[in-house]
Amino acid sequence: MFNKIFVLAKRVKAPYVFNPLFLLVVLLLASSNIAVAYQLEIKQIPASQMAQSYPATIVLPNRYQQTSGRFPVLYLLHGYGGDHQNWSTETTIPSLADQYNIIIVMPDGAIDKWYTDSPVNPQWRYASYLAQDVVAYVDKHYRTIASAAGRGISGLSMGGYGALHIGIQHPELFGALASTSGGVDPRPFAGRWNLNAVLGEPTANSNNWQDAAIISHIAKLKTQSQALYLDCGNEDFFIEVNRQLHQALREQAIPHYYAEWPGSHNWHYWRSSIEYQLVFFSQFFAKSR
Repeated sequence: MFNKIFVLAKRVKAPYVFNPLFLLVVLLLASSNIAVAYQLEIKQIPASQMAQSYPATIVLPNRYQQTSGRFPVLYLLHGYGGDHQNWSTETTIPSLADQYNIIIVMPDGAIDKWYTDSPVNPQWRYASYLAQDVVAYVDKHYRTIASAAGRGISGLSMGGYGALHIGIQHPELFGALASTSGGVDPRPFAGRWNLNAVLGEPTANSNNWQDAAIISHIAKLKTQSQALYLDCGNEDFFIEVNRQLHQALREQAIPHYYAEWPGSHNWHYWRSSIEYQLVFFSQFFAKSR
């Protein structure tokens, strides 16, 4: 676990309040021996606008098999170069689904398309795929709480960007948004990680790059009342863009939680950061049960 808790956090009045004492209690409970019996499935989900299907790893908590009730869903996005299985193989996500009684859906967003509907390539419609096709598929095939109060979205790196990008555009779908080590502003990273192919050459397509930055859309959060959580390692190459986003949110008095933890851009960091995010989502979902 990390040796620091919440280096920086919001302190403005919010419709959703994250209780640090709740976090400590849950983490103490998590340290005990808890039997897990989750069910892990891999499904092919058709993309209506791309004429093909993509796999998704779906974790059902043990209680899903034991009860007839409905469950909240966390959509968890992988990073650049990854796939739908990364979170389930590299972290304790499956057992965390059991611990918090949450369905966790890990879709495949292609290795380098940044979960966007590309403004320069109409064949890349990954934001629409996730918001329309994946959510509809999960709600149809599983007993979900099919409302924004029962849905959250998060991810790491490219997936952290995608989670905020999609979540802000779809407040009717996602009530809670989070990002860990998110590439929340592509502009300083032109020429890297396939960004030019997704957004276009930066000089000729400067509007695309401006529009892609999460900071360009934060005013929407003022009226959307979504719970928001950001974290990043203090040695991460994305730390400055996360700090800038956090500061802009503070200046606009937009409720959010922000944390810097010791660490870099790797699975050692994400294995720990996701545990704190699950506490955040669990407390948010408690209102929907």
